[in-house]
Amino acid sequence: MSYHSKHRQQVHECGEPLCHAIVPISERYCAKHQSQHEAEWQAKKDAYHKSKLARAIKAQQAKQYDQTERDPESVAFYHSKQWQAVRDYVYARDLATCQSCGNVVQDRKIIDHIIPRRLCSPQEALDSANLWTLCYRCHYRKTKLEQIISQQPSGDNKLKHLGKKWWTKVLKEKKQ
Repeated sequence: MSYHSKHRQQVHECGEPLCHAIVPISERYCAKHQSQHEAEWQAKKDAYHKSKLARAIKAQQAKQYDQTERDPESVAFYHSKQWQAVRDYVYARDLATCQSCGNVVQDRKIIDHIIPRRLCSPQEALDSANLWTLCYRCHYRKTKLEQIISQQPSGDNKLKHLGKKWWTKVLKEKKQ
């Protein structure tokens, strides 16, 4: 095998009919036709996502998820009148502001249990002292940290004893 055959780049012609431009084997089209095909593909995807079929498939998947994955106890809790009243109270008390980073929470009322709800009694789950408003980013971080901690030995016991002050400190550290 010669030096040139080892280092020869593998190429082929553009995949567009009647275009004979040479392109690397890793590409399908030349630069001119690549953008054209991407635009066509995006238009097809957009049309599909707006179609009745796509909506029907998405609805079926949501129904399947609700039947097999979603916890019925959690659904009942978060749809109860008591929860909605406490949630609205905490949201107003915290002035719609994330209690960790200080950002204003605009889109939805994200009220988080400082001690996870699964570890609380039914009365504690509705205790406003165990609730605070968080933005999406802080809520996501806190949830991920809770999952990591709960997987450790005696992790749930640790979670029961972590307070608002500790979470605020850790979430601010993780932000940086």
